[in-house]
Amino acid sequence: MNRYRAGLMVVAAVALAAIALAVFRPFGSPPLSAGSGSTLLPASERVAAPDFAGIDGWINSPPLTLAGLRGRVVLVDFWTFSCVNCVRTIPHLRQLYNAYRGRGFVIVGIHSPEFDFEKVPANVSAAVKRLGVAWPVALDSEMATWNAYSTQYWPTEDLIDQQGRIAYVHFGEGDYDVTDSAVASLLGVRPAASARASPVPSSITPELYAGSARGMLADGEAYGPQGQPTSYSDSGAPQADDLIKVTGRWTDHGEYLQSDGPGHVRLRFHANDLFVVMGTAGGALQVQVRLDGGVVPSGLGGPALAGSSFAITRQDLYHLVMQESPGYHLLDLSLPAGVQLYTFTFG
Repeated sequence: MNRYRAGLMVVAAVALAAIALAVFRPFGSPPLSAGSGSTLLPASERVAAPDFAGIDGWINSPPLTLAGLRGRVVLVDFWTFSCVNCVRTIPHLRQLYNAYRGRGFVIVGIHSPEFDFEKVPANVSAAVKRLGVAWPVALDSEMATWNAYSTQYWPTEDLIDQQGRIAYVHFGEGDYDVTDSAVASLLGVRPAASARASPVPSSITPELYAGSARGMLADGEAYGPQGQPTSYSDSGAPQADDLIKVTGRWTDHGEYLQSDGPGHVRLRFHANDLFVVMGTAGGALQVQVRLDGGVVPSGLGGPALAGSSFAITRQDLYHLVMQESPGYHLLDLSLPAGVQLYTFTFG
């Protein structure tokens, strides 16, 4: 099944268009109501939500079932902790949780991992604590609940009414006021006026994967056989935009590349913010960051940066550049052996 991280995308759909949008949900799945201006599906068109299936464990809660939650409005949030789009929705979910949890409203986070390191319960527990997720989180490591709901995007929110029926679905970031209104309407209360998301330009660089499973390298470079080190010469900046260039010795592991010695990762990107998912094969590793040939200017460094470098201490999402000016910029990471490079995402 194809699985995607959804940015500030808007999917405008109503129930009568559900079959036409089979690319998002296969035929036979619950009808959709997503996008700016969406309203709840009429009660006569709602279908029963699947129960939580194949859950490996729970965080912040004993095991839950939809039958046990009957009579409440339930927001089922499909997410994974290294997805920047998911992380950016958390403050808005927190607003909903705080505004409505005393009025018969529940959020259930379904943590459906994209990468193997997101299947480790200790990693998820640490991320839940770090990100301030206070609602129940189900560990959907084998994607059983994801598949039961025919989910294809991180994040996806399925809003379930008091009778256990899907009343509203939203993909990606944004439309927080619409989701707020949908929740309030089911509860029969006034909306809590959630904040709107900041707009993101449609021309930003798309998410870029490093490993051969979904990635492509810049300037015609090819991946070596999986599990075998391959050398890449250093010819300077990439000639192509929006593609990852590596130098030095790297080993392809399918979902990520691992450095086997000192090297560089270079990328011409177009975005205001740049994030990278990286990990370490051993202890903490230090990565040097240069932007447009120099140090990252004061005020443009993301929270992961300390001066002109950042430390990789675990497999996680690192925010390196923020509030950059429009246009293309050159990122140059200088790194040691043992760095695991998964993906770059942008905002």
